[in-house]
Amino acid sequence: MSKKILDKAIELKEELTKIRQNIHQHPELSFQEFRTTVFIKKELKKLGITIVPLKSKTGVLGLLKGKKKSAKETIIALRADIDALPIQEQTGLKYQSVNKEIMHACGHDGHIAVLLGVAKLLSSIKSDFSGVVKFIFQPAEEVFGGAKMMIKEGVLVNPPVDIIVALHCCPLIEVGEIGIYDGTYMASADKFTINILGKGAHGAYPHKSDDPVLTAAQVIVALQEIISREINALDKTVISVCTIRGGKAFNVIPEIVNLSGTVRCHNPEVRNTIKEKMERIIKGVTSAYKCSYQFNYEFCVPPLVNTSEVNTLIAKAAKETLGEGKVESLACPAMSSEDFSVYLGKLPRGAFFRLGIANPGEKPLILHNSHFNFNDRAIPYGVAVLTQLVLDLNN
Repeated sequence: MSKKILDKAIELKEELTKIRQNIHQHPELSFQEFRTTVFIKKELKKLGITIVPLKSKTGVLGLLKGKKKSAKETIIALRADIDALPIQEQTGLKYQSVNKEIMHACGHDGHIAVLLGVAKLLSSIKSDFSGVVKFIFQPAEEVFGGAKMMIKEGVLVNPPVDIIVALHCCPLIEVGEIGIYDGTYMASADKFTINILGKGAHGAYPHKSDDPVLTAAQVIVALQEIISREINALDKTVISVCTIRGGKAFNVIPEIVNLSGTVRCHNPEVRNTIKEKMERIIKGVTSAYKCSYQFNYEFCVPPLVNTSEVNTLIAKAAKETLGEGKVESLACPAMSSEDFSVYLGKLPRGAFFRLGIANPGEKPLILHNSHFNFNDRAIPYGVAVLTQLVLDLNN
């Protein structure tokens, strides 16, 4: 049936493309995906898929039970993220975002279309598989809060999930191919804020100030010495100060400067040391420059660790549907983060793979860019791989 699955997925392409473009035109920010949630529920109800009530106003959990009799029934969860980004779209597409400064610039619209396609295809062949499929349409991936919320809502229990899988579009892999990586693939993500408190003065008389601007600059530079001198170069770690706010006039030294940024790690042991290392440096630098500080550090999501066994199952499903040579072993892990890692931390088996969206010979698209657009040609391939995975697990 493997080749037929891809053929069936291709038959759905036009319908799923319209769905994807509809969602693209109406993007919503994290925890504000109200229209998107209603839209998804409507599509699932058409298919007769059970909608599990959630307390949250955004996010959807759908259940589909296969009718095939089997001694072994696997409960597999498939997850798609549904939120957009605070970016003003500049694609000029006929279905460009109608919401000011909100855009699907990371492909989540495509992820929704793929998972709805899997739901459509599986609901039409219920007699071909056993077990239960949970369709998790998760809000707020971009702010690292949605997975935690959905787990709290009980999406991994009643019935308990055996395996969880998600895909994410990749502009560096060609359409019709997927990418996998065993073990730790993506970094943890934490965020921090630092307030440098000093004494303001006229810009012409800096000697009368305790300058928080100068102090902030020294803090930024000093924090990088954690990476270069305190962390093993083989332990992939990043500290990035991403915002600096302070002052309102060109000739006034302010009393406070605010910094914020992110920390990314692959090694959980290293991750657990960063907060202390940062505060030691912040305290020392601010003291040396006669300033004080306020420091807040928030642990957001852990590293994303793929289960090799599940990657093997995904690769098998891809080879069955897409053909030989369509599975790429990714060359290196990523320093970006994904809150899908939270699900993986709760279950013994799961994996996150990449769906190719690049057209051969064209310049790669860039995620989180105002000109990004998901490649609709990729939709059937994502549908086919996930559908075949379910069939392989429950046959």
